[in-house]
Amino acid sequence: MQALTERKGKLENGSSLVTFSAPHLHSVAFAVVLPFVPDGTPGIYHLIEHLFFEKAGARRADEINAEMTSRGSEIMGYTSIQYMCFNFTCRQEVFRDQLCLLYDMLREQDFGQEELDKVLPVIRNEIFEYNFYDSRASDLLRELWFDSRFINSVLGSSSVLDGLTLEEIKEEREKLFTKDMCLFLAGAFEKEDVQKVLDTFGELPLHSVHREPPRQEEKVVKEINKIGHGRELQVLVTYHVEKASKDLKMAVHWLRSALFDGLDAAFYRFFNERGFRFYSVDGNYNIRGDELIFSYLVHIEKKDKKRFEPLVFEFEEYAAKTPFLSLVKPYLHDNIVFLYDNPERLCSHYVDTWADFSAPVTLQESLDVCGSFTDEKLAGFWKEICSSLRRIFYIGR
Repeated sequence: MQALTERKGKLENGSSLVTFSAPHLHSVAFAVVLPFVPDGTPGIYHLIEHLFFEKAGARRADEINAEMTSRGSEIMGYTSIQYMCFNFTCRQEVFRDQLCLLYDMLREQDFGQEELDKVLPVIRNEIFEYNFYDSRASDLLRELWFDSRFINSVLGSSSVLDGLTLEEIKEEREKLFTKDMCLFLAGAFEKEDVQKVLDTFGELPLHSVHREPPRQEEKVVKEINKIGHGRELQVLVTYHVEKASKDLKMAVHWLRSALFDGLDAAFYRFFNERGFRFYSVDGNYNIRGDELIFSYLVHIEKKDKKRFEPLVFEFEEYAAKTPFLSLVKPYLHDNIVFLYDNPERLCSHYVDTWADFSAPVTLQESLDVCGSFTDEKLAGFWKEICSSLRRIFYIGR
């Protein structure tokens, strides 16, 4: 079997490329990340993402979709608060054609009212669907960032988006193509496939971007917060680190997994022993620049609130004694070999890691850092999180 090879480098236009060659496989995966600063009209980048699927040179949406179907490979796209991502997985023999289709889609600039009129009703429905469900916890987490550029909705407002002009859309589209663009290629690709990436995305004209300092929002620092009324409560506990180190950013996924994933996780053991039998807990973290918010969300009845609240503080001390490595290392370190066999998951991993660091990180770089973790070191990271700004939200229904 030919050796697995991972490489990272800069292309002539300033973008970054990470490749992971696995010649013994039968598929190829590709992803492109287009970072942006969300300082424009909320929702405009999500709208542009939809527009990219409407036109690619002479092709229109139906022809774009027909091409993807003919190759058995769908190009997927999504927009987060600070980047846009497009990706696909396919057989090696159709990779170059699929790559060229995506390239033509992203190179398209000539969007007109016809394309806009097709996209806006879809986005209105997407916004309606989001608002239909109780998303107060998610909205709260978004509004906690101290950098106010990150507190707006990715979807935006229908009424505001309806008022956008084609000139505004074109201006924001141009801002996507910067030297911060990052490309990921994994699987059974050939030399000619890499060259095609260089000849297309490597030739895109990109501009340098000047990052403005964070816009400071009024800081919500009240520790206990009540929202809404009712006998049923969502309890959202958050920890806000303002200056997270690279090692803490790498460790936080290990902490989240050890504390909240699986019935042997520290959270379940602690609360089960104290009479709370939770069906689930939503442990999470998000990183924006150097800001890190670590959180967990559970459901309790109002009558249990007084008994639950002091346990939040007791859990912090209990969790510091967690046997982190025995709970997490088999999944997040030893099982990283699973990514070698799955190019689609590997590219997704690369993108997720990019989102945490705003820079490409190879598997080897991750292994080098995480391989040095000990229970003591991970406990130290947990104590650092617990010493940051803690806020508890009771969301009533």
